[in-house]
Amino acid sequence: MTLQDRIEHTNAIADAIQRNEKSYDFEAVSGSGLAWGADTISIELPTPQIVGTMVQRRSYAMSKAMDILNTLSL
Repeated sequence: MTLQDRIEHTNAIADAIQRNEKSYDFEAVSGSGLAWGADTISIELPTPQIVGTMVQRRSYAMSKAMDILNTLSL
């Protein structure tokens, strides 16, 4: 996964968290090295932060999105 891909997925996951979506479907490219060999991964998302400023809410969502991406073996 390139740096640009990581940035795009981080933003997409953060957007999904802020929309209070329950999951995010991550489509893996062939040869990505996913441990379980799936083409599509459904990632369960945390609930969004509902208090604080918009900057705090976005920071929370971005932090959680980065944590999610770091747990995947890509």
